[in-house]
Amino acid sequence: MSVLSEYKHLFPLDSIQKVCDLFEEQLRSNKEPDLALFSIIVGSVENNLTNVKNSDKDVNLASNKFIKMKFPSVEWDEVKSLYERFVSLMRSGVDAKLLSGDLASRDLVKRVADVVWNSLTRSYYKDRAHLQSIYSFLTGNKLDCFGVAFAVTAGCQVLGKNDVHLALSEDHAWVVFGKDGLNTAEVTWHGKGNEDKRGRSVGDGVQARSWLYVAGKPVICTRIMELAALVSSINPTLTPSIDVHEVALMQHRLLWLLYEKGKKYLLFE
Repeated sequence: MSVLSEYKHLFPLDSIQKVCDLFEEQLRSNKEPDLALFSIIVGSVENNLTNVKNSDKDVNLASNKFIKMKFPSVEWDEVKSLYERFVSLMRSGVDAKLLSGDLASRDLVKRVADVVWNSLTRSYYKDRAHLQSIYSFLTGNKLDCFGVAFAVTAGCQVLGKNDVHLALSEDHAWVVFGKDGLNTAEVTWHGKGNEDKRGRSVGDGVQARSWLYVAGKPVICTRIMELAALVSSINPTLTPSIDVHEVALMQHRLLWLLYEKGKKYLLFE
């Protein structure tokens, strides 16, 4: 996991270029990308720019499909505070006994998932926009399906369990863990009433071979791929018919940066 203070010199992040500089510095490093840190940063930009209440009052939303807005300034103190709150939540919510050994156990993965779930509001947000980041989790206690799985993966990472990774299909997300990532665990939902499946193995039965689990051939992410998944999940929509130019451009540039600088990881790991 990265040392948070190593990125302090790049703040405040008040332009798309500075966000790209942060990602590029990470890609030049030999250290794993810190999922929680990057999710807080991109989530802060997205949520601030796609908040209708914060939108430019001079912009006539009814006459636009794509609007330009002033890029927010993401301050070091805010990011540091949110990051430390996430780490504290994970450490205080997980029994130290579950942290023994080099690899994560099913009990640990389930406990981290429970910590995330128990922090969420009780409303159902599966199909709402802008709820995929740890920023949304920490500031509004809301996450969508992908966001829950990402937060569980990031939570395990800050606890030192680097064998826990995202598994993605077209319409679902879960985690793999253990030696060679051979163990699977549900940590989020797919439809209402599935909360009790947290911690269960995806299994080898008929369901595991269904379209939801892509016949047992999901995308198993490396850390760099999880970073790419985070960027891919960015949503530039301000309203159902209007996108924010700066969010879309940030996503576009970060995806190209990840491809150009990180393709050796994406293609060969």
